[in-house]
Amino acid sequence: MKPSFILLFSTCAALAAVACGPDGRTLSSPDGRIVVTVDVAQGHAFYSVSRDGKPMLDDSPLGIATSAADFTGGVLLAGSSPVRPFARSFDLHAGKTSRVDYRANEREFTLENDRGQRCSVLFRVSDDGVAFAYRLPGEGTTQVLGETSGFALPRGATAFLSPMARAKSGWARTNPSYEDHYTHDMTPGTPSEYGAGWVLPALFRLDDDRWLLVSETGVGPEYTASHLAETAPGESTYRIEFAPADHNLPQDDVCPTVPLPFTTPWRSVALGSLETLFENTLAQALAEPRYPDRGVYRPGRATWSWLPLKDEATVFDVQKRFVEMAHRLGYEYCLVDALWDTQIGYDRMAELSDYARTLGVGLLLWYNSNGDWNDAPQSPRDRMNTPEARRQEMEWMQRHGIKGIKVDFFGGDKQAAMRLYDEILRDADRYGLYVNFHGTTLPRGWDVMYPNFATGEAVMGMEYVTFDQHNADLQPQHCTDLVFTRNVTAPMDFTPLMLNTRLAPDGRSGVERRTTAAFELALPVLFTSSVTHIGLTPENLATLPDEAIRYLALAPAAWDESRLLSGYPGRDAVVARRSGERWFVAGINGENRAKTLSFTLPAGAENRPAVLITDGPQPNSLQAARITASARTEIEVGAHGGFVLYGE
Repeated sequence: MKPSFILLFSTCAALAAVACGPDGRTLSSPDGRIVVTVDVAQGHAFYSVSRDGKPMLDDSPLGIATSAADFTGGVLLAGSSPVRPFARSFDLHAGKTSRVDYRANEREFTLENDRGQRCSVLFRVSDDGVAFAYRLPGEGTTQVLGETSGFALPRGATAFLSPMARAKSGWARTNPSYEDHYTHDMTPGTPSEYGAGWVLPALFRLDDDRWLLVSETGVGPEYTASHLAETAPGESTYRIEFAPADHNLPQDDVCPTVPLPFTTPWRSVALGSLETLFENTLAQALAEPRYPDRGVYRPGRATWSWLPLKDEATVFDVQKRFVEMAHRLGYEYCLVDALWDTQIGYDRMAELSDYARTLGVGLLLWYNSNGDWNDAPQSPRDRMNTPEARRQEMEWMQRHGIKGIKVDFFGGDKQAAMRLYDEILRDADRYGLYVNFHGTTLPRGWDVMYPNFATGEAVMGMEYVTFDQHNADLQPQHCTDLVFTRNVTAPMDFTPLMLNTRLAPDGRSGVERRTTAAFELALPVLFTSSVTHIGLTPENLATLPDEAIRYLALAPAAWDESRLLSGYPGRDAVVARRSGERWFVAGINGENRAKTLSFTLPAGAENRPAVLITDGPQPNSLQAARITASARTEIEVGAHGGFVLYGE
């Protein structure tokens, strides 16, 4: 029997080699520039990626293990499907573009393990990136024990990464919340700050024209969110890792249980120049809607007292002033933050909502996600963590015209957390509520999957700048990082634009802001969020030139087109975004030295009347000039300075 088995195995291997000859192991992008090769060596599956004949990823591991079948070793490549063109076009209600047109080629590669069990790896290759997902056959359910999916960087690559915080750490056990700074041109294999790996998305530089942005998308309640595992010193392969045991609650499973047949979330690699990475929409193109868009959710801008004034300002009279400021600027929303239930109360909140509606302003209300996964004392508490309480609260909000919610402090990436996000979004949609998540994981395609998902934090945002001088000192550099990393893949609630030079609520003591006024003014264009919450106070408006107030009133939260005009992570960034026929161009200098920002305007923005706002001669001042912007533009900016240029 043994010789017959060896002969049979050899015959199968030979047939597999015929079925997956050289042409059966590769997949190219529609323009032919990107080529993926899938193969097996010594029983382990891997893939590699090249662009224009140059390596983008070396042999990178593939594999998935479930409670029923293991494809992480002892596998052969049993076959591949014909190459199929894939096309998808749809409108985005908010984001860096209003239209996604995705064209790719796709192919399934079948893996067979030594027990004769099979799964497949589906690859899609577009002109700007590569994505893959595992397809598990069968019926019933199975538990996914892990993946060996990885990304092997070519020699000489450097990394721009943000560390994963240790779970159940930080203030009131609210970590991990994807809230940290980024490394710059780091050598792969360098240990992370907390020894817990790195969050997605992850940016890698091969040379000036070859960059990679690694992420995942399409993560729903059926799976867990992932991150890049810690690597050994000198190791240049970063592997996907599931949430550790101390995320969320101890009794929540680390390994997701999935229905069969099942296709995992997509692992994606945008690749090319920095401009290509910035403009890519893989996170949206690969995700699928979970329920219909009823067209009731409105992107917009919001005033917000908490950022400059903190908890003490969550009182009726102050919130009324911020509602009135929203009305003056033509903003769609005013966010009322934590403690409104005790410091304003439900009855007076209904009164405030009625008043706001007379001015055309919708209220957004803050909630603690609660449960036992955090110790944060802020209220309202225990209103979002169970279906009964949640629906009762949402029915009250619908009755009084509240337009959306901000839910905070989730603390983990396990499947249980993904289910909670999904449940909150689905319930909120029943009551017509827009949803903003804070203290949260990276949104992974949620702006397509859930029509009422407005934005998410998952960033060391402006609130951290107000807490600590170290964060304020790093803000200029950090903001340039975010243009190329976190904000590329999903809406980001950084909560930009503060003009107080001292960031304590009294405006005199506390943290000193390091950025200039023009730097701050540029951020609502640099960063995209379906609802943009600004940190201005009514008193700040009195200090602004008319052109700056007009800019604040005109700049939208949803864009038709976005372009990266120049920049490098940690140094500077210039971005152009179009709304209708009007272009907005904004630039920031992340370095503590004056420099000239040079760039070419997009077609349609050049040689037209425009307003240029730059830093004025006095500290924390602005100046405006009407110009005709030429195609090739150079603007002098000071240390940690910026500018805004918008069409008349």
